[in-house]
Amino acid sequence: MRIRFLGTGGAEGIPSIGCKCAHCTRAREQGGRFLRRRSSVLFSLPGYELLLDTPPDIKEQLETSGIRQINGIYLTHEHNDHIAGLEEFLYWRQGVDLFAEPRLYRKLIRENWSRKLPDITFHLDIHPGIAVIFHNFSILPFEVHHAVPCFGLVLKEDHRRVVHGADSDIRFSNYARGVIAGADVLILNTPFFEPRKGKSHLSVQEAIDLKEELGIKRLVLTHFNHHNRPHDELEDYFSRFEGVTAAYDGLSIDV
Repeated sequence: MRIRFLGTGGAEGIPSIGCKCAHCTRAREQGGRFLRRRSSVLFSLPGYELLLDTPPDIKEQLETSGIRQINGIYLTHEHNDHIAGLEEFLYWRQGVDLFAEPRLYRKLIRENWSRKLPDITFHLDIHPGIAVIFHNFSILPFEVHHAVPCFGLVLKEDHRRVVHGADSDIRFSNYARGVIAGADVLILNTPFFEPRKGKSHLSVQEAIDLKEELGIKRLVLTHFNHHNRPHDELEDYFSRFEGVTAAYDGLSIDV
């Protein structure tokens, strides 16, 4: 399984529009890994390319990464930084599966798409705890705690298990902890470095604690915003821990 991080920024990306903070200023001046587009991940599975989320800049991400094939899209939740780029697939010249929770799909049809969405995608309902099984791999959705209904997923191929926790906060159900425990790779969205009261996202520090608690082999963190530390400072901090990686736009890892 190959995992490619197309975008690794929070909802505002880095630099954030109109922001003059030190983090955004440095991103504008130095570019490279300090720049972060909104978060999306491409999972290359046996005979199937699965895109997780379609942020507003998905067209640029796909073009920059040279991606010409997508078989399925998995939407984690309804927030704009995760679904706004779906409109780009009006111009996609191939059919694509759309994995979305039924309520989210109805909302997309009602508020954004009318009859266009069924013309460009084949909708497949996702239900927490019910696996979608392919010949060589499976997808298992599970619900996480966020400001709106939100769904992580477990990808299993042979003996390998990769978990994406979506936009979760620190409160995981016992079921979610069970499917996460012992994963080969756990991907978590961590906009902030330190815990922030009332925020519906994990912090970097909370995610590292979770890795140790649940026996995760490798933790990859993404969805950083400009209130978090710049990439080089994150890399320096993560060097203190075994098996912790700060994702950046364009990172590719094999599992």
